[in-house]
Amino acid sequence: MTFHLQRDNNAKEVTDLKIQYIAAEDGTSVFSVKGSGSAVFLPEEIAGLPVREICPYAFSNPEDAASHLPAGSKVQTAELGRGIPLGEEERFLGGPLLKEVRLPSGLRIVGEYAFYNCTALARITLGPGAARIGNGAFMNCRMLNEILFTASADAPTCLPGLLTEIQCETRVTFRTESDHSVWIFPEYYEESVENAPAHIFEHFYHGAGYRYRQCLQGDRLNAEDYDRQFTMAKAEAEPVTLLRIALARLRYPFRLSNAAEQQYRTYLIENISAAAQLLIADDDPEGLAFLASHGVFTRESISKAVEAASRKNRAECLSVLLNEQHNRFSPKEKTFDL
Repeated sequence: MTFHLQRDNNAKEVTDLKIQYIAAEDGTSVFSVKGSGSAVFLPEEIAGLPVREICPYAFSNPEDAASHLPAGSKVQTAELGRGIPLGEEERFLGGPLLKEVRLPSGLRIVGEYAFYNCTALARITLGPGAARIGNGAFMNCRMLNEILFTASADAPTCLPGLLTEIQCETRVTFRTESDHSVWIFPEYYEESVENAPAHIFEHFYHGAGYRYRQCLQGDRLNAEDYDRQFTMAKAEAEPVTLLRIALARLRYPFRLSNAAEQQYRTYLIENISAAAQLLIADDDPEGLAFLASHGVFTRESISKAVEAASRKNRAECLSVLLNEQHNRFSPKEKTFDL
């Protein structure tokens, strides 16, 4: 699974929207969105009022959304931008067509099943604030593996509610003008087994991801608890996931203790060849430069990495690796005394 900080280039941003909405407490609630493209960036306000809620089923199915409107609701329409571009068809922006969404920073509620069956949704951006995530809001969003908050990792957010809905490996980024941190949450799955004599179903959780999702105190992420999971995760999570966790925590060391830093550094040193191969596969020259700056490459691992970058035509990665190889491992010139 490959993660990138930039948006999917195939997800066309939609700035010309037809938004249907209803009144909500001191603001508006989005009922449905139409337009063209596949990436929807909702505005902070509609008709001069802040967007506070996403209606149940809003991005799932218009018919289901209509059947769950509160009695007496008046649906209104606001058009943003210049309208649908000539030659493009207006359509419901939800379900399998939606790849990316940015929700307003003042949002308080994401209604039940709001993004149900948005099977192509891969990235969501939110602001600070502990918005309530309704039951099933992101059910069947199996591609959703990247969450970005325009907030500090110390800030209250709706991350606990989101991670309850997402069981696949997920990259969570917190970013403000002053800090930036990245956290990888491994996948997990649930299993229900019937205890036949008692006719009771017992629930079991498999994978390190379940424990990582418990590292949230109230509506905030606890960095110490998160880092404490790594020891047990080494017995349960995939090696590539462990590498992503270690790399993310070292590259973006938000509230990283000395002990946690050492455990991640040791893991990378022990698996330096695999770490380099991962970064080359992700075409991440900055990550390779980070490893080089910490002097963790060996002569053998740098040679293998150079070969891999050359084979995959990763020009920028290859440049970083060749520079490190030259600086640290180039043969010393022989000198002779006359």
